[in-house]
Amino acid sequence: MINWLKRILSLQKADFPKNQEEQEITNLVDFLWKKIDAPENNTALKTKIDAFNEYSSSKKIEALPELYLLLEEFITEKNTTNRHNKKSIQDLVFLNYSNLFKNVNFKLIFEPLKKQELSLCKVFLLQVLKKSSELVGNYNDSKIIKIEKHLSTPYDFQSIDLIKERKNLLDFSNQIFFKMKNVLGINAITNIYLLIYKQHFQSYHLLDSFTATLNVIPEEILAKDLINFPSKQQMLKMLQKQLYSLEEINERLTEEIIEKKEVEEELKHSEHLKTTILETAMDGVILVNSEGTVLNWNKQAENILEVPREETIGKSLFPLVPYKLRQELKRSFSNYIKTGDDELINKRVETSVKRKNGSTVYVELTIIAIEAKDDFLFNAFFRDITNKRIIDNEIREAKVLAEKSAKAKSVFLSNMSHEIRTPLNVILGLTSILQKSDFSNPEIDKKNLDGIQFSAENLLVLINDILDFSKIEAGKLTLHNTDFNIRELIANISRGFKIKADEKGLEYQMHIESSVPKFIIGDQLRLNQILINLLGNAIKFTHTGEVAIHVKTEKVDDTSITINFSVKDTGVGIPKNKLKNIFESFYQVHKPGKNKIEGTGLGLSISKQLIELQGGRLNAHSESGIGSTFDFSITYNKSNFKSSDIDVTSSTSEDINRLAGMKVLVVEDNKMNQFFMAQLLSNWNIDADIAENGKIALEKIEDHPYDLVLMDMHMPVMDGPEAAEQIRQSKNARVSQTPIVACSADVFPDSKKKAIESGMNFYLTKPLSEDALEEILYSLNPRTTPSIISNPIQPDIPKESASPETKKICNLSFLKKTFDNDTTTILGVLQMFIEETPDDYNKLKHAIEKQDAVPIKEYSHKLKSSFKTLGIQEESVTLGKIEHLSKENKLNEVSDLFSKLDQAYPKIIEEIRLSIKELTTSNS
Repeated sequence: MINWLKRILSLQKADFPKNQEEQEITNLVDFLWKKIDAPENNTALKTKIDAFNEYSSSKKIEALPELYLLLEEFITEKNTTNRHNKKSIQDLVFLNYSNLFKNVNFKLIFEPLKKQELSLCKVFLLQVLKKSSELVGNYNDSKIIKIEKHLSTPYDFQSIDLIKERKNLLDFSNQIFFKMKNVLGINAITNIYLLIYKQHFQSYHLLDSFTATLNVIPEEILAKDLINFPSKQQMLKMLQKQLYSLEEINERLTEEIIEKKEVEEELKHSEHLKTTILETAMDGVILVNSEGTVLNWNKQAENILEVPREETIGKSLFPLVPYKLRQELKRSFSNYIKTGDDELINKRVETSVKRKNGSTVYVELTIIAIEAKDDFLFNAFFRDITNKRIIDNEIREAKVLAEKSAKAKSVFLSNMSHEIRTPLNVILGLTSILQKSDFSNPEIDKKNLDGIQFSAENLLVLINDILDFSKIEAGKLTLHNTDFNIRELIANISRGFKIKADEKGLEYQMHIESSVPKFIIGDQLRLNQILINLLGNAIKFTHTGEVAIHVKTEKVDDTSITINFSVKDTGVGIPKNKLKNIFESFYQVHKPGKNKIEGTGLGLSISKQLIELQGGRLNAHSESGIGSTFDFSITYNKSNFKSSDIDVTSSTSEDINRLAGMKVLVVEDNKMNQFFMAQLLSNWNIDADIAENGKIALEKIEDHPYDLVLMDMHMPVMDGPEAAEQIRQSKNARVSQTPIVACSADVFPDSKKKAIESGMNFYLTKPLSEDALEEILYSLNPRTTPSIISNPIQPDIPKESASPETKKICNLSFLKKTFDNDTTTILGVLQMFIEETPDDYNKLKHAIEKQDAVPIKEYSHKLKSSFKTLGIQEESVTLGKIEHLSKENKLNEVSDLFSKLDQAYPKIIEEIRLSIKELTTSNS
């Protein structure tokens, strides 16, 4: 029996195999013991370890925090030769004894201070709940169950709010205290808190964070000193240790603060430098996050987009950009974040942005992606290229126009060479015949001479038309306003055309209302040119019936009078489908062939533009096979000349005799011109005197009175302008008031201006027009206008007027002529118009609604060029006026002009689409 008991006792003392956790605890204690200097001298610590080794496994786990902290203190603070820092010891423990960290009570020792404080409080309260449940049993209170669940759940320190959680733990402790107080009584719950606190103190008092445990002890217990706190010596030791730690922390913090200040100063300097660079950059810079929220907006961005920085920071960028660009930016940001690449990111692109005032700014944009810690940032760099875009567009338009002009020039030269060669061939042919003639048959010779004269006159008309057309197109044609006898002018023109009408068996009628005054102030030569063109066409295209000219007063006020002129015929008429084309340059209604009617196709175009140049409008009414009527009205200034009571409407061929007896001085150095003018004047029974230069003319005019001087512009010894100046400066009134006509082959405005400035009254180009000279002579005839000599004509200095535009909608004839009816090219131009114009038109419309002068000027100029290219003349004139008004900032008048344009615009688009369809059909 005794031996059996001995065996039992020996088995109890025998070492049972240790589990893995207990073995790891033993290994940890051995590891730490070996780190202590001279462990054999630390008998008290050795005794504590020996006692620890005798503990059961569960007891060792419970006592491990206390022993570990005690050994750690020796190693980090009391070692003299081999002192380690706390972090290095903890790193070694964490690396080699990781299984022990499954124990929450041990793991909290290695947590950062703030987290450690929460874990200590949490462990403390869990132990209070556990002890209370031993006395109460299982409790069914929902709040206590919820608290226990919260305390048992591990913390997620990445998402937890530490301050808020500390308040929660104190609230949990108060709830536990009051619940258990009601169940167990104040003494029982107080003793539980005291017991747990002592155990907690024994395990963790060496931690700097231990004092946080007091934060979760209810105020009622603390106020009544019901807890037996550590002794003063223990508290002092704890405070000294914390003070020592705080001193070390303070030193570290001081060093860190100094370093931090230095870093902050560097950062401030760097930030200031970066801000200065961004604010002084010539490009706009905008920084946004992946959501499009603006983080930075520099000064140049304010200037370009006209949006202040304070209105953008912290707000979305997307409302500030157009819808299309907005969608592209959102897509690009998303693509780059997902794939690291996008066609808009890290590329240079051109786009447009609409400002608040409605104006559009074109920018060159580059977006750079920046990968930040928690997000992607996108930095946009952009510069204003609006002026560059306008210049590029103007260059592009100028290139297109230059190419078209080059082709038009080729077509023009081809047409004109044919028209010029025809009369030249006749002149050369008949001249050759005359050179070979023995002049034995005067009748045939006279017919040949008449043929030469007819062809030469046609050639002269052609050249004059071309010169006038060129000057009108270039905006160089000037008006020469003088007093003239309008009744005499109409009568003289009618006399010549009545002869032509009689030759064709036509009746010619002239009607001038009595309300039309005799003298008016205006350009008689241009009126003469217009009426000759209209009457010439009327007789040319009328084979039976009559041709009539009607002149009447339309409106009269204090200083001006508006006169209406109408030319009516019973000729072949003009088909309705061709009526709108008759005012185009080089256009002829009748096709070349057997019944071809001669002409350049410039007469009506020039007449229309001359009328518009004087503020009028040429209207055409015609019906095929019945006849045509052309009428226009021009406003003239009233004249101060007094008219004699002569009935112009009853003029006959005897009127020529009224020129007889006039005396004219011809100042000309060219012998052939002297002969020509002398013969011309002799036909009117006018006495002509010749002077070879200005000096001789001055001598003659002093000795003899002359009704008129025909003065050449360029002569030896003394030229025309110099002679004219001296005549006007003469003290002899008879000499100084003598009318002077400048005669020159120079058609340029500067020459005419020089003549007028020198004191000359009229300007005729060589070879002199018989009709033009005759008109001047009639207007100066002392028998009909005796007051003219005593009241010399004082003409205005000619002013240049802009060339009028042809008022037509979608007139494609010039386009077809320019491109030789190349359907493919014409279709390309029309299609480009349909694709490009609507956008520009809408932008113009929007700008006018916003009353923004800059885009109004830009888009009206752009559209004007496009409209002119397609022959949309009337609307291009309107656009030109809009452009001019926008330059002068007269925006109130722009809206009225645009409303007229807006009515015509849909018709223009529809007509061009129809043209595209027709051309496509004809081309297929």
